[in-house]
Amino acid sequence: MNSNENIFDRLPDDVVFLIFSKLQDAKSLCLSMYVCRRFQFIVPRVSEVFLPIPRRRAVLKDNGEEIVTIKRGFMNPVFRILTKPFHFVSRIIKFKSRNAENDCDSWSYYEPNDVLKPFEEIRALHLRLPCHVIQKPCSGTGKSNSKTFLRWKADFGDQLRSCVMLGAKSWTEKCKNEENFQQTVPGSEHEQRVISDGEMKLRIVWTISCLIAASARHYMVQETVKNKKMIETVVVSDESDQGWLCMNKEQIEELKVSGGMGMECRSRLPALRMKMWYSEKMELPGCGKVMDGATLVVIWSAGNGEAEGRSTVDLVRAAFGGEGEEKVVGDFARKLVGGKKCYVLEMNSF
Repeated sequence: MNSNENIFDRLPDDVVFLIFSKLQDAKSLCLSMYVCRRFQFIVPRVSEVFLPIPRRRAVLKDNGEEIVTIKRGFMNPVFRILTKPFHFVSRIIKFKSRNAENDCDSWSYYEPNDVLKPFEEIRALHLRLPCHVIQKPCSGTGKSNSKTFLRWKADFGDQLRSCVMLGAKSWTEKCKNEENFQQTVPGSEHEQRVISDGEMKLRIVWTISCLIAASARHYMVQETVKNKKMIETVVVSDESDQGWLCMNKEQIEELKVSGGMGMECRSRLPALRMKMWYSEKMELPGCGKVMDGATLVVIWSAGNGEAEGRSTVDLVRAAFGGEGEEKVVGDFARKLVGGKKCYVLEMNSF
């Protein structure tokens, strides 16, 4: 064997392709394409891609106001190469730490379509949006100052089909010395207590916020799916795992045929129908978690016969499944559906 021979070159293309298929990370795949011509040919054939979108760097004005800027010139690879030494020197002068996870140079932001352009054979795409809060809103640490819990999942075609949201004012661990805790049982008098106007308004704000976030993500992926002929599934999540937008092959084709929703900043939502379950306090004995003000909202398009034909239990089961924390979330949601008290609401298109 020649000492100068690269053993990796002996691997068949199919084996190299299998290795890159396991990688999935879009950033690593794009960097691999610059290694050699062989990789440049193999990598674009990867069918499953995961793309985390970085934060846009905030810039402070003289008056202290924070703005977000994107410099399109930095998207040019040649320009980035030319400016890289200057960024390096700047970092040395400013003693800038390389270990800061939340730090991001202004030139490191990229548009999803620019990165995904080489991948013409994508079948499954997962986009992860940045989260601007350091702590997850559903940490369940048991601290008295725990943040509001909110989790949702939405299905879209050319417009919203269904959305399931689970929220609570807090999600904590049950204290071991809590002797006077009264557990809520579905259908009990404690659960049947009528929700106050203030609590109802808060739930409506949660619902509208989730719907707007979902429709904004739907608008964001329209250009991406339009140019990918083989794409079958799209998932858009965020760093906190608070919200998930999901589209299957049929829904993607429906979106392509419709031609999108125009030049709005988000997709317009149709007239909606929804059911809401509320419990002032709920505990799952098996996991020791306690929810204060637990609320489940199941939403579907008023003109969507498929969603209206499915039971709320089926929609909840499809939205919240899996293992670990996701299973706990699903258990809470299914327990709420078992309650007799249910609020029925309607919302106009917006």
